[in-house]
Amino acid sequence: MKVFQLVGARKSGKTTTAEILIGSLKARGYRVGTVKSIGCPRFTMDERRDSNTARHRRAGADAVVALSKNETDFIYPRKLDLEDVLLTLSREGLDYCIVEGGYEYDLPRIVCFRSPEEIPERVTKKTFAFSGAGVHEAAEGDEAFLSAPDFPAAGAKPCPALSAVEEPAALTDLLERAVPDMVLPVARIPRPESCRGFCRGCSGHERSRVPENTGASGISDDPAIEPERGASGIAPETTNL
Repeated sequence: MKVFQLVGARKSGKTTTAEILIGSLKARGYRVGTVKSIGCPRFTMDERRDSNTARHRRAGADAVVALSKNETDFIYPRKLDLEDVLLTLSREGLDYCIVEGGYEYDLPRIVCFRSPEEIPERVTKKTFAFSGAGVHEAAEGDEAFLSAPDFPAAGAKPCPALSAVEEPAALTDLLERAVPDMVLPVARIPRPESCRGFCRGCSGHERSRVPENTGASGISDDPAIEPERGASGIAPETTNL
């Protein structure tokens, strides 16, 4: 299985790029999996506190499976290592896995951006492309950021900037050439200072700290403590992951 990641600031086009690449790879006959890195400490897939599966988890189940007619969901009340997740996906016979977010993972990388100023701290030596909302707005020569004296990934080479929306075939061709087979364990690298680890609904780290009465999942067992939601009733999306 080949694994690569998409990183970028909020609204830089990560999820749109992922959607397009999934479709493009599937059209070429590949089996594709995805991993979404989520920084919100209050996130849970099982949002209904009174659901049967939530009750199973609160009772202390080490794993919960929701088996329905349309899908099967495995819920572990703890964070798994990325290596464990990738090994599980590889056993499914997948050809590619796209990891959206996860700055701490040193994987082959596509950096999505809105403006060139977002690029330098997100590029690593394994970056092989730029994409996202800012591709066509970027001025010619922005790749000079890659060789700036204070750039942390010294030695990184300029990479092509390709819009997944307008150039999906070219971007897919590139990743077919650039992404090697998965190697475990995945090396860790420091997260950029400006890439916050909390969700958009949090005003700061204090508000995103996990309450003391939480379980291993990081979700409070106190039903009075709920994930923050916007007007739509949906928990806020994560940012800069």
